[in-house]
Amino acid sequence: MSSINYTTRTEGQTRINTILWTVPNFINLLENKSTREFRTVKTQDQSVDLTDSRFQLKMQFLGRDNDIIEIYYLSPNPVFLKSILTICLKRFEERSIVIKEYHTVQANKWQYLATLFKRDIASYDGREIFLLSDGSLRLKFQFMVSNDIKVDRTNVPEAQLSNDFENLLNNGLFSDVTMKSAEGNEYKVHKAVLASRSVVLKAHFEHNTTECYTNVVESPLESEVLREVLTFIYSDKAPRVDEIPEKLLAAADFYQLSRLKSFCEEALHKKLTVENAIETLQLADLHSAKTLKQLTLEFIKDGQAKLITKTEGWAKVKSVDLIKVIYEYIMADDFEADIK
Repeated sequence: MSSINYTTRTEGQTRINTILWTVPNFINLLENKSTREFRTVKTQDQSVDLTDSRFQLKMQFLGRDNDIIEIYYLSPNPVFLKSILTICLKRFEERSIVIKEYHTVQANKWQYLATLFKRDIASYDGREIFLLSDGSLRLKFQFMVSNDIKVDRTNVPEAQLSNDFENLLNNGLFSDVTMKSAEGNEYKVHKAVLASRSVVLKAHFEHNTTECYTNVVESPLESEVLREVLTFIYSDKAPRVDEIPEKLLAAADFYQLSRLKSFCEEALHKKLTVENAIETLQLADLHSAKTLKQLTLEFIKDGQAKLITKTEGWAKVKSVDLIKVIYEYIMADDFEADIK
């Protein structure tokens, strides 16, 4: 009866499973030509079941005289692992037999690991080479299971999904609805794509709406803006966001495209100056662009307030509420300092 010693430890994102498999009287096992396979069995610890929760091991004996020993392992779960097989020798020495770098392993499928030869277990002159002093064969398996391995993907083609969907927009293939700009320009599009990206557009095709019967969606957006919005919907890209961020912010808010809205807020923040700070703040407030509004208020507060009150934008402010927001934001820290 063989014995199993199973230990585990964790290093960072890697779980290292170490198994010591000791097979006593191994030469006798090899000489028994009726034995063609030898597997690990349940551990003596009744709380641990190798067949259910841990790696299993087996040897297959090949050749007329069991001259070849193939070693396999089985994982109960799909894993990404590195495996090392070591033979334990006399005088506490060890010899690595095989090291397999990280690769994906299927669950409950025997995986080939290494081959041993009978001639290496014991030489013809009777010397035991790979056996311990008591005649047992001891193999040490290390299975390093990781969730944080960077796979070399240099030979993997770049993702084409974004480009493929953009081509679908450009060629109108299999389109089932027409979208019209404010000027009347038409774009051949697809209900499923529009509905999956925008809850506003999805609402056009639900229930008994006019669009359900006509398969035409009238958009209030100008052609250049609508085209950019559709490009984003299909490809998740906004190539002109730095050119027309104000118009795109309004469009993103209208169609509830939060990611496009974030792109626009970032572009407007990059363009923020003393001269356009008030206009930017009004735009952010109008379209509920909370991040842009916060960043603009911080810009105004950061030593720019006096300069901004001399701009044309400030002179045109008609919203008392907006002036109140600016004032309260600027004065907040001073008020808190007075309290302390």
